[in-house]
Amino acid sequence: MHHTIKKQLEKIEKQEKKYLQPKQEKGIHKKTKEVSAILEQKIPLKLREAIENAFYKGFLLLFEKGTTVIEKTYDKEKILWEHQFQEHRFIETGKRKQFKKLEKNAKHGNYINLATTATEGAVLGLLGIGLPDIPIFLGILLKGIYETSLHYGFDYSEKREQIYILRLIRGAMAEEKIEADALVEKTAEDIAKGMAVPYDFQEEAKQTAQTFSNAMLTAKLIQGVPLVGVMGSGYNVMVYHKILKYCNRKYKKRYLKKLCIK
Repeated sequence: MHHTIKKQLEKIEKQEKKYLQPKQEKGIHKKTKEVSAILEQKIPLKLREAIENAFYKGFLLLFEKGTTVIEKTYDKEKILWEHQFQEHRFIETGKRKQFKKLEKNAKHGNYINLATTATEGAVLGLLGIGLPDIPIFLGILLKGIYETSLHYGFDYSEKREQIYILRLIRGAMAEEKIEADALVEKTAEDIAKGMAVPYDFQEEAKQTAQTFSNAMLTAKLIQGVPLVGVMGSGYNVMVYHKILKYCNRKYKKRYLKKLCIK
C-alpha cells in the first residue's frame, strides 16, 4: 500500500509543479487574453462591482443557507459509506487498481455536473441573463466540490473545511498561483494537525468573490447579452472543469497523506 501511496504522491507533485510554472500564452490563447484584457478595461466600475458583489452574496448565501439544499441532490451517507468500503479494500490489498476505483468514484459525479453547468449557462445566456445565474452556477460548483470531498473522506460541514473550500477556489482561479496555492497547502496541513485555522469568513468570501469575478468578468459581461450569451456558458463549463480538477488533486493529496500516518 505504501508503495502505491508514494507513487501517487510523486505523480501529484509533478502535476503541481507543472501547474505552478509560468506559462507563455501563444497563438489564439494569447490573442484571446489580449482581447479580454481590452474588454475588461472598458467595463464600467459599477458593473465590475455588481459582478463581484453577486459572487460575494452567492458564496455567503450558499454556505449559510444553501448547503442543505445542495445536499438534497445527492446521497451524502451513501458516498461516505462507499468511500469507507473502497478505503478498506485499498488498505487490505494495497493495490493501485483498488485506489483507481476510489478515484473513479470521486470523478463520476462531475461529468453530470459539467453537463448541468453547460445546460444552465446556455439557457440563461439565450435569455440574456448574466448576473442572476451566478448563485445557480456557484451551487453546481459547490455540489461538485462537496461530492469530491466526501469521496475522499472529508466532511465539508466544518467551518475550517468551508474556509479550505473558499481557498481552494482561489487557488484554482488566482493569477498569482504560487501564493494562493501555498495558502491552500498550509490550511490543509493545519487541519491535518488539528490546529486552529484563523479566519474572517466574510473576508474569505470577499477575497474569493474578487478572485472569481476578476477571472470571469468578461464571460459574465458577454453572457448578459441575448444570444451572444451562449459564448459565456461555454466559459462556465471551462471554469467548472478547471476548479474541480484542482480540487480533486488537492483532496486526493490530503487523503494520501492521511493514509501515510494511519
